[in-house]
Amino acid sequence: MKVKRIITFFSVLVVLEAGGMLSAMLWQQHGSGGTAAQAAENLVAKSIQHAPKAVDEEELTAQTVRIIGDTKNQMAVYFLRPDREIEPFVYNSQQMAPASMIKLFVMAKTMQDVHDGKLSLEEKITIKKSDAVGGAGVTTWYDAGEQRTIQQLMTVMITDSDNTATNILIDRLGMQNINQYLQQQGFNDTVLVYKMMMGRKGKKKNLSSARDIGKLLSRLYYHQLVGEQEDELMRDILCQQHDKECFPAALPDYEIAHKTGEVNDVYVDGGIFFGQKEDFVLVVLSNGKAGRGDAIERMQNLAKYYAGTLQE
Repeated sequence: MKVKRIITFFSVLVVLEAGGMLSAMLWQQHGSGGTAAQAAENLVAKSIQHAPKAVDEEELTAQTVRIIGDTKNQMAVYFLRPDREIEPFVYNSQQMAPASMIKLFVMAKTMQDVHDGKLSLEEKITIKKSDAVGGAGVTTWYDAGEQRTIQQLMTVMITDSDNTATNILIDRLGMQNINQYLQQQGFNDTVLVYKMMMGRKGKKKNLSSARDIGKLLSRLYYHQLVGEQEDELMRDILCQQHDKECFPAALPDYEIAHKTGEVNDVYVDGGIFFGQKEDFVLVVLSNGKAGRGDAIERMQNLAKYYAGTLQE
């Protein structure tokens, strides 16, 4: 899978730069001679398969609308087939409540600080009773006085959607620093306003979009989010996700590196789907009052449909 992601990334570069810059990179990496030239030629040939955007975009739109039905203004989709197109298919690109998928951006900022030498994964933080909040997670006020490493907190933040661990990391990183990172990285629809389980009625909300979340996951797929080692660690943590009710239940044959979220009338899931033949990135946000079961069923049907477009 790692080799496939690297090859696909370089293939996209070939399309964007008409082979010139990529060829130079290959010559530098492999040295002069036939090996580099052949490698460049092979990647140019592979890149022919890539379209600027989905060639079946009209069909994707029609089927997405059909599956979503009367909730079309309450659901948003990001879908990318890295082996086929450069630009993703995006349906309903607007700011929406991301629920716990906002934690993906906290993880990315954490790993960026690790990469930059501002933070260590082995740094230990003492849990205070005042840190504990309700909702999802395994860290509670019973753990007050105990220590957890940054890596341990980040892991349970994703695998168990641990709200207490998330808030501890937000305090350690600084909310202003997280929002500055979001803007610097081009996640323009995403803003972190309050910590988990600490929002106040009538105040601004945490927001994101299917496009921003999909962009983060696509960069992670290409190992272009933070760095190769950091991205691989994040991918591995996402593969350990404990909530398997939505996408994993719909597509059990895929390994999925994903994050879910749920609060009130919001249900979301999104991740990288690793298949035997092709991979894809999918994010679906549901912000509506259709009901939890209905939202999950529609999200699963969307996942099955998009996966079916890879089997033609």
